[in-house]
Parts: sequence; C-alpha cells; structure tokens
Amino acid sequence: MNFLSRLRRKIPTPGIRAKVIGIVLGATMLLTLSTLLYVNTILRITLDDQLDQKTISLTRDVAARSMEPILTNNIFKLHQLAYNTMDNNDDVIYVFFIDDTGNILAHTFKDYFPPDLLTIEHEGSGAGNSLRKFQTEEGVLRDAAAPVFPGPDPEETVRVGLVDYSLQEALAASTQRLLLISAITFVIMSIIVYFITTLTTIKPLNSLMNLVQAVAQGDLSQRATVKSGDELSSLANNFNAMTQQLAQAQEARERLMQRIIHSQEDERRRISRELHDETGQMLSTLMISLHFLETCTNLNELKQKTAEFRQLLLKSLEQVRLLAWKLTPAPLIDLGLKAAIESNINKYRDYWEINLRMEGLEHHRFPPETEVSIYRVTQEALTNIARHARAKNVDILLDCQGDKLLVTIEDDGVGFDLEKLEEESELKTNLGLVSMQERISLAGGKLKIESSPGKGTTLHVSIPLLPPKVGADPG
Repeated sequence: MNFLSRLRRKIPTPGIRAKVIGIVLGATMLLTLSTLLYVNTILRITLDDQLDQKTISLTRDVAARSMEPILTNNIFKLHQLAYNTMDNNDDVIYVFFIDDTGNILAHTFKDYFPPDLLTIEHEGSGAGNSLRKFQTEEGVLRDAAAPVFPGPDPEETVRVGLVDYSLQEALAASTQRLLLISAITFVIMSIIVYFITTLTTIKPLNSLMNLVQAVAQGDLSQRATVKSGDELSSLANNFNAMTQQLAQAQEARERLMQRIIHSQEDERRRISRELHDETGQMLSTLMISLHFLETCTNLNELKQKTAEFRQLLLKSLEQVRLLAWKLTPAPLIDLGLKAAIESNINKYRDYWEINLRMEGLEHHRFPPETEVSIYRVTQEALTNIARHARAKNVDILLDCQGDKLLVTIEDDGVGFDLEKLEEESELKTNLGLVSMQERISLAGGKLKIESSPGKGTTLHVSIPLLPPKVGADPG
C-alpha cells in the first residue's frame, strides 16, 4: 500500500490541457475505430458477394469453353483451358473436369490430386451451378461446380476453386488507407485542440491561478479580466466579487480592531481612574481609620471608630463588585444567559415596554463564547435603540431549536433606510453593527438586519449549536 502511495506521488497528475486533449483524442480515436470497423464490415460483405458472383461466373465461362474439347476428346486443350484460367485469375487455385462416372478428365494439380475434393457434394449443379465455401488456413475457399452440357442429367462437370486473396488484399489496403487518414486526423486534431485549449482555457486559468496565489499572499487588490463569456468569465466575476468582499471585510475588521484597541485602552484608563480616585482613596481612608483605632483611649470611642471603619470597608467592597460587574456580568457567569439578559434589560424598563420571550433555554447552558456573544449583541442592540431609535416597545425573542439558537430583537422606532446606508457605506463604518457582525461571525452564526424609515428595526441572529448540556457550567 505504501509503495502504491509513493508511486502515485511520483507520477505527475495530468493538467487540464492534457485531460481535454486526451478526452477529445480518445473520442476521435473511438469514432475512427468504429468507422474503420464499419467500413471494413461493409467492404467485406460487398467484396464477398462480388467474389461469389465472380466464382460462379468464371466457372460458367470455363464450362462453356470446355464443350468443344470434351466433344472432340481433346484432353490437351482441356489442360490448356484449365491452366489459362489459373494464369488469368490470381485467386483461382485449381480447375478440374470430371465425367459422369467420376473420373478426372483434366486438372491443374501437378503431382497429387486431393481425393477430398471429389467428396464435396454440389446439390443442384445440374440445374446450372453450385457454390460451396470452406474456411482454410489461407482464407475462404470457394468451390464452384457447373455442368458442361446443361440438362436434367449432366454428364461432365467443371469445378473451379478460388481463394479470396483479392478480398484480403483489398481489405488490407483499405485498412492501411483508413489508418493513415486516422493518424493524420489524429495529429491535426491534437494540434487544433492544443491551441484551442491554450487560448480559451489554459491561459485564463493560469491567469486566475496567479491571481489566487496573489490573494493567498494577502494582495486583495487583484482583479480578473476574463471576457470569454463562458463559465470562465463567470468564475472571474465571482472571483472579483469575492476579493472585493474580502477587502471590505478586511477593512471592517481593521476598523473593528482599532476600535477594540481604543476601547481596551479607554477601559484600562477608566479602571485605573476608578482604582485611583475611588478605591485608592477609600483604602487611604481605611488606613487613616486604622490609625485612629490605634489612638483610641476608651471603649466607646473604639466602638464608634470601628463602626465607621466597617462602613468604609463596605463601600470599598461595593465599588470592587461594581467594577467586576462592568468587566464581566456576574449573572452571566453564575446564572446563565437567561438571567444575564433579564438583568440587563431591567434598567431599560422605565423607558420602554419590553417583551422578553425565551423558548427552550430552561436549565440549559451553552458554550461560553456563544453566551457571551448573545449577551453582548443584545446589550449593543439595546444601547443602539436607546441612542437612535426613539422606540416605545421592544420585543426580544430567544429560541433554542436544538441545533441552532435564534435571537430576534425588534423595536417600533424611527428605523432607517438600509439600502441607502449600504450604498453610502455608512453601515460598514457603524462600529456598533460591525462589532455585532464580527461577534456573530466568530461564533459561526449569521446576522440579518431589516429596517425602513418609520417602521422600526429588526435584528435576526442565528448561531449553530452543539447539543446543549443540561445544567452545565460555561466556566
């Protein structure tokens, strides 16, 4: 098995040109061989019939010319007639005459007359002629018999033996000519197919292959210029559309990465400020309170300072919890997606009428990246509604259908012209939408936006799922 694998690796795989030429020439060769077989068959049947007629006609002619020598008992002239017939016809291999008693009057055999020839029966020879065929080593032997004197009871008969040498030569010559024509046709077709495939297929494919290699190396500015009007042209157009979409996706990803980097830096600065301004000051106050505790001179003063110290410590803990919640929502980690989303929408209930429906999420935990993606997309969508939609009602549906999780977020706000924004490329520069699209894409899902002026906006999210684990912890 390993030997066969190594052998296959050593043998180069044929290219498209070789495959096309092989298919065309294979079809040409098959058609040529079929034509050759058909022509040979028709030619053999035609020549075979002509040779039968020739044998009968020649035997009749010899019989007619032998009347006078037989009537005059001129055996020498019969021998001459027999040999002249053989000399003038290359296919004739014997001629002999027999009388009514079966005796040989004359023959063309030199030393030995084959007795088996006399055993060949020619039924109906008295009525005119008879022809029998036999397969021999040299070919098909035609043995014809004709009466010298026509009548119901002929007394003398002439027999002529003929082998199809001319038929074999004609078939061989025609086969050679057809093979020569086939070889010339084969060469001409090879040249024509080579140049046609090179101009119409190989050059465009090589060009597309070079473009694909350039794109694989990161050059998304490449564009194909195939104008053949066939499948290659369609392939080139699809390639151009693909590179354009890849370039746009790369630009959006770069903008998103810049935003993420800026957001990370802003978040770090904010956390640093909060730690310094609030938590740091609170800890400094605690240090001062501890110093005051050391200087207390009586029990009442110690109790009062201890109570103040406890209040400061509680505020510090609350600030640390708040900071931790901003970084990662605790309900998402502890209670799951359902509880986290419910906690997130509670702060908007004073502004909108929110209808939240969840189907198939009871007691189910999903992979952490899926839960975080859905939570962040929902959070971003609610933020966008608060900033731009001027909505009164918001409907949120989470539906787990076994192999996928569907999320629908719909508002009755002002909406926007989606086609106009796409034409003006504003949708692609909206980092909130780009962030949602990237999150869903990284989770293997799809995001679809539906909106029109005055009719609100609807987000459809679909994320494929592995079978959910009941009671599993995403951490």
